[in-house]
Amino acid sequence: MLGQLSCRCICVIVLLPLLARAGEVHSARDLEQFKESIASFVFDSPLGNTAPPITVWYYRPDKVEPATRVVFLMHGSSRTGKEARNLGLPFAKTHGFILIAPEFSEKQYPNDSYAFGNMVGPDSKLLPKSVWAFTTIERVFDIVRSEFHLTAETYDIVGHSAGGQLVHRLVLFAPQLRFRRAVASSPGRYALPTPAENFPYGFKGTSLNSGLAKALSRDFVLVLGDRDIVDRERERAAMHQGANRFARGLRFFATAAEEANRLNVQLCWRLQILHGADHSPGPAVQAALEELMR
Repeated sequence: MLGQLSCRCICVIVLLPLLARAGEVHSARDLEQFKESIASFVFDSPLGNTAPPITVWYYRPDKVEPATRVVFLMHGSSRTGKEARNLGLPFAKTHGFILIAPEFSEKQYPNDSYAFGNMVGPDSKLLPKSVWAFTTIERVFDIVRSEFHLTAETYDIVGHSAGGQLVHRLVLFAPQLRFRRAVASSPGRYALPTPAENFPYGFKGTSLNSGLAKALSRDFVLVLGDRDIVDRERERAAMHQGANRFARGLRFFATAAEEANRLNVQLCWRLQILHGADHSPGPAVQAALEELMR
């Protein structure tokens, strides 16, 4: 059974103009990047942008309607987009959505740069938003929309473990982006949603506080396993958040509730607890994907 803390709200989002031509259905021969139904391609940033290239693993249905949904599934510390794609493949086939699994390689995004959304340079200072991993995700979404002439103006995004670290930071530090629902399962550490904690473990020392109220009002789900209590020793700032992933996740959600109360905004996040679940990706990712159907 799943334990659930929930909240309901209505978000009004300013959306980009439609790129679609209504009523079109696209097949493989119409496409450039997506000729195969299950494959990959290399995405490089526009000329003049220094964001490193990534490999994009994907699945697309044989027939794509203009309203077909797009789901990003972010890999963990294994850095294998193919594995993430394959993990979400049965669910994507069942529900008929386009599945995108970007691969942020260790070579191009070393150490913590992937989990931290490529926001932080070697000097611990904020990098330009143009090279953030979140910006790269948005650019890939633009390619998908253009290639299939989709009417869908939003995407869903799911991440487990290190991918969950990236996803919750996307919600916190880039709440203006075009995700409909974001789901993070079992992140190992957090950026706490408070200006009282130093960046990258909080907002202190940045100019990003102005977006915190909006972040708390976005559609975000945190999935935790209550047996996810075996973990390696982490840096002091992470261990200060709690002794294990489950404890740190509860601290993160409680901090969000406190901050929403301080800012007098409605917290539109949900906490989903998987009873008996440890850090294994299979059950956690399955539960996270099911959150997209609610």
